[in-house]
Amino acid sequence: MKRIIVPILALVLSFNLQAQPKAHEGSTDFQKTSQPAAIIELPYAEATVEKAVDEYMSKKGVRGADSRDFKVYRGYKINSSQDHNSDLYFKAERKSRRDKDICTLYLVVGRNGEDIKTRTDGRASLDGATDVLDDLVATIEAYSLELQIKDQEELVKKGQKKFDNLVGDSVDYVKRMKSLQDKLDQNRKDRDGQQTELKKQNDILDVLRGKRKN
Repeated sequence: MKRIIVPILALVLSFNLQAQPKAHEGSTDFQKTSQPAAIIELPYAEATVEKAVDEYMSKKGVRGADSRDFKVYRGYKINSSQDHNSDLYFKAERKSRRDKDICTLYLVVGRNGEDIKTRTDGRASLDGATDVLDDLVATIEAYSLELQIKDQEELVKKGQKKFDNLVGDSVDYVKRMKSLQDKLDQNRKDRDGQQTELKKQNDILDVLRGKRKN
């Protein structure tokens, strides 16, 4: 059996590795111009990706700022071999209205302070851009997992609260049942006593009526 399981596990791991999102080069609209961009499709919601990117860059010591449809992180050195810092422009777009949990992440790169829309040759600016996106995948996966854990914790918390309320209700119902049982028992005793008293009074009435006939 073990001989069968091991190859299956290896096949599953191999498939997961092959299915790992991979960045490629392409282009995107940037302030009414078409600019080279590193692109990656991710199986996550747009908001999740945006927040994960922001967290990733914050840990690198770079804060983001809104720049029209993009969020820009300025003064970031993509790799140590470069002699300049870069401005990274990220944009996450939902793949389609139907695929709300799939989005495309674009990265446009320019030299620090460069007015990208005016440049004529942007191809060299993509050096290292796909590596940045590929490196982001693990961070986005971890961030998405943390969101799922928090959501699940909230569901468990709500479920526990509902269960505790039901337990509290059951305790209250048991108390009410005991109280009703006590009342029922007392009612039974009262009925028995009243029945005895009623018989006694009926006997007296019969005696009195007997006297009237005589």
